[in-house]
Amino acid sequence: MRREIEKDNRGFSLVELIVVVLIMAIVAVALAPQVIKWVENSRISSDLQTRTNIENACILAMTEEAAFDMVKNGGYEIIIKKDKNTGRVSFSYKIRHGDDVQTCDKNDPALLNDAFWQNFIKVGNYNSFDAFEASITIKSTPVKGQDIVLDVHVFEGGYTFSDLVGVAGEDLGVS
Repeated sequence: MRREIEKDNRGFSLVELIVVVLIMAIVAVALAPQVIKWVENSRISSDLQTRTNIENACILAMTEEAAFDMVKNGGYEIIIKKDKNTGRVSFSYKIRHGDDVQTCDKNDPALLNDAFWQNFIKVGNYNSFDAFEASITIKSTPVKGQDIVLDVHVFEGGYTFSDLVGVAGEDLGVS
């Protein structure tokens, strides 16, 4: 004689479902601040890497003798700024010769005909200043009341320094 096995097709009770949803909500609330912090830290890391890439391109640009000769008689600066209100990114370039500082935009003949800038575009694998600017994003959220400024200086003699200000942690590393 065969015995039929009784199947229990009831599924989950309403109480069990509510308990599971409640546990998931508690876990989500507990983890949300950490996830938000992790996302912002990854944005800061990305911006620090962007800064390092630009600084390295500046250093590589000086490997050409004509470009280094231009630097040793002055210096250069790339300023990339993310507006705290609009989030828009703007670029400015400076050429220094002695006490003379010339601020340029990407279409300025002084910038386009300068050996350092030409080599900067070439070693960075950019076709133009437009391509360089299109490749740069600043992902961090500005600290209240501040713009984010990524500033790369190439000083006379070729010494290069870069800074990233206006982000949480400001260059103290990512925790």
